[in-house]
Amino acid sequence: MKRSYLSLPLAEGECRLRLTMAGQRALREKWDQDVMQLLLTAATEPEILCDLLTQALNWPDSGNPITDGAALYDALVDEGWQGQAAFAALAFDLGSASGLLTRNQAKELTAAVSGAYDSAFAALGHE
Repeated sequence: MKRSYLSLPLAEGECRLRLTMAGQRALREKWDQDVMQLLLTAATEPEILCDLLTQALNWPDSGNPITDGAALYDALVDEGWQGQAAFAALAFDLGSASGLLTRNQAKELTAAVSGAYDSAFAALGHE
């Protein structure tokens, strides 16, 4: 059976992320938010992002070399990831790979978050 997941190549090896129904339930119980709210909140809240990544790393038979979301975050930073928009895009791409968003919806959300950050930083430059 072919399984849908988001592949992240890292020095430690490929990480395959997928948010299963069990992972969604665990997140909903912990944070008292539905999964769509969690995806959006993960774009700005590192603790929620790390929990989201932990759940996405630990689906059955994932075979991931990293199983902790905070460790994955750190590995991504070591690989050169920078900026909140990049990590927001990761949350939205994960939502798409897990069947929660269409690819176009993930792209639209990523563009909206990126635009908001660009506007915020542009405003800072004018003060």
